[in-house]
Amino acid sequence: MVIDVKKLKYSGKDECSFHFDAEFDDALITLPDAKFLSPVSVTGTVTIGGNTVLAEGEIEYSVGGQCSRCLDSAIFHNIVAFSEEFSDRKDADPDVYPYAKGLVDLSDMVREKIIFSMPFAIYCRDDCKGLCPVCGANLNKSQCDCNK
Repeated sequence: MVIDVKKLKYSGKDECSFHFDAEFDDALITLPDAKFLSPVSVTGTVTIGGNTVLAEGEIEYSVGGQCSRCLDSAIFHNIVAFSEEFSDRKDADPDVYPYAKGLVDLSDMVREKIIFSMPFAIYCRDDCKGLCPVCGANLNKSQCDCNK
């Protein structure tokens, strides 16, 4: 996920669109036994302004795992918007991502955005009833005769 801003400057442009599909390690996911279901899609534009580059766009990903309530299969689909600045100056603000040699690498920024947008739990559906605390029956599929 590298953008060559030096090449962009030489072409006389100060803005361009980009799209990347990238594979990330499932260890990035904080949910137990969850996996990325497809490559992470990153789409957006970069705008050059002096020593800084502004990257804006969206990160889209899907994670499959177990429902935290009933343990059935569940899918979490997410789209994360971003607007981040990159600078080639050594004394840049610590909240600005660095770049060097005219190459802006979006990988660290995308990785951070995924980590911070990951939920603590996923559900098979919003109204999942979960499991009976007495007999363990999946209450989405059947009612149990336990005294709750």
